Amino acid sequence: MPRPRIEVFSDFDGTISLEDTGCILIDTGIGKAKREAMDVQIMAHELTFLKAMDYWWSHVELTFEEALELLRPAHLDPGFLSFYAFIQSHKIPFSIVSCGLDVIIQQYMGWHLGEEEAAKLNILANHGKVEGRRWLVTYWDESPHSHDKSVCIQESKQEFKKALVERQEQKERAIEAAATVAAAVAGEETTREEEQQQEEEEHIVVFCGDGISDLSAAREADVLFVRKGRNLETYCRTHKIPFTPFDTFEQVKELIQGLQDGSLTMIEVHRRQQEECERS
Repeated sequence: MPRPRIEVFSDFDGTISLEDTGCILIDTGIGKAKREAMDVQIMAHELTFLKAMDYWWSHVELTFEEALELLRPAHLDPGFLSFYAFIQSHKIPFSIVSCGLDVIIQQYMGWHLGEEEAAKLNILANHGKVEGRRWLVTYWDESPHSHDKSVCIQESKQEFKKALVERQEQKERAIEAAATVAAAVAGEETTREEEQQQEEEEHIVVFCGDGISDLSAAREADVLFVRKGRNLETYCRTHKIPFTPFDTFEQVKELIQGLQDGSLTMIEVHRRQQEECERS
């Protein structure tokens, strides 16, 4: 049985970095209490994340160097480096999907992976530019999220289906081109076996997140990892969205490893996630 094709997307702030780097900077401008009050409004769908972002970043008055000094103490998830080494060795596609700023994420990952390795990362994030003490943000899209993270997951699934169709069409053309009856029969036998493998092949999208910017992606992922005790966990329990709680990326690595070696099935993963979201 073929191994599933697994692809991993992860939020950055509060997920890869344990502290939200954006909140650290935003709180210097408007204070933690006001920012958290706006978080509540977003969770209740009374305020869009995009409008909140406009307000937040317009009140940050730090140079880029001052901002980096505030962010240096922010902790990396203790299991992330092991997880990253694992997906690299198994050639599992990985993308950082964030409503944060690309300039911050690139710098932070460079501190922990090295600048050369960090430059290879696929970072899908809002673009940040700092002019003196002014923070200018160009949003990834025009959605109310400032970056609708569900889109990259949907596109990944569509590309997988398209690739399956293209492979099937190639096989059919090969059969039609058979020069003899014997070659045609052998081709048909081979095709039947390959078609059976194709039907069994799974495409599994894993998403890891923690907060209000991850709400759209939460409903699209096949496997949803939610950091314990954060806003996304509250949202998933309230709206009965199946998820797997996690403390470190070691748990993400273990689940992916289980899916790859066959010791864990998606049926079992779905059962566990459903049970989790129904707990009070």
